Amino acid sequence: MVNDDILVVDAVAHAYNWTEANFVNRWSPGFSAAGYGLHCLVSPDDDHRLTEQEFIADWQADDLEEIFFLESDVDVISYHSTPLHDYYKDGLVSLEKGLRMRERNPDRVVVYGQINPLDGNRALELMETYVKEQGVNALKLYPARYYEGRTLPERFDDPQTGIPLIERALELGIKSIAVHKAIPFGPTRSSHYRTDDIDEVAAMFPEMNFEVVHGGFAFTEEAAFLLGRFPNVWVNLEVTNSLIINNPRRFAEVLGTFLYWGGADRLMFASGCSFVHPQPIIDALLAFEMPEEMKAGYDYPDVTDEIKRKILGENFCRLHGLDAASLKRKLGADKWAERQRKEGRRAPWATIRSGASA
Repeated sequence: MVNDDILVVDAVAHAYNWTEANFVNRWSPGFSAAGYGLHCLVSPDDDHRLTEQEFIADWQADDLEEIFFLESDVDVISYHSTPLHDYYKDGLVSLEKGLRMRERNPDRVVVYGQINPLDGNRALELMETYVKEQGVNALKLYPARYYEGRTLPERFDDPQTGIPLIERALELGIKSIAVHKAIPFGPTRSSHYRTDDIDEVAAMFPEMNFEVVHGGFAFTEEAAFLLGRFPNVWVNLEVTNSLIINNPRRFAEVLGTFLYWGGADRLMFASGCSFVHPQPIIDALLAFEMPEEMKAGYDYPDVTDEIKRKILGENFCRLHGLDAASLKRKLGADKWAERQRKEGRRAPWATIRSGASA
């Protein structure tokens, strides 16, 4: 929590397993290496950059808990498991780790279950298990799979796979589906990572919320047009808000575009940690001001304290029906808050570098 006042929700947390034991095919090592390269690119300095050995690991739930709740201002995390089984045996980010985190921290963890609509009836059955047995809060999809040299699209508007999945999710009480967009995974067609499968289903299913993950890292205008037209489309700024560290001008253009199109109530901060450390992004967002020339030249609005509070946590709470004021009171008195007050905030990645997690 910032100054005992601003609730911070990290809208994407990942307990990755980048290790060789988790590889499926010849592309897997390149993905792990690329993940580390991007980590270095968007981390601000050596204090916030892990070594390759530290990063290419099978990250565990207890480490993530301490990184978020003892090393940063993050109060609540949204754990996204991922369905990248074409490259990693556990999908790269397993659901089980997130469920363990939520079991230990029920007020601090929301869980997104990995799903692949191309699995047809198996996907619908898996959703039922997620909801009825595991209490998953929302779903996480990817836009394509790579199979035997071919790109297999996973489109929301596919009448055979995407639409039945949305319908069944609503029947089960799921009200939010997040989809990775903008960053192609492997040798797949980048066209499938665009947002043009969302327009029609956002109109067809106004009671379902569609979360564009990495919104603005590419296809900024397309995502902005969705925000401007559909009140049930949200933009998750994972990776995108990391641009504020080393490419602040680009970040200002992306954020300004989203705000210009009326997106202030549906933008969400996310680090993707363990991808990057959340605290530098939080600090940079709190200090951010829209450049004067961009306000004059593009009519971008000021990024007010109210907007920052919304992006850092209030918007996520509204998406998931959480009472921000009640959460602040409850979390301000729990074991993690007490430990931070007693011990002080740990240095970035101290949990990993010292083996402090217990």
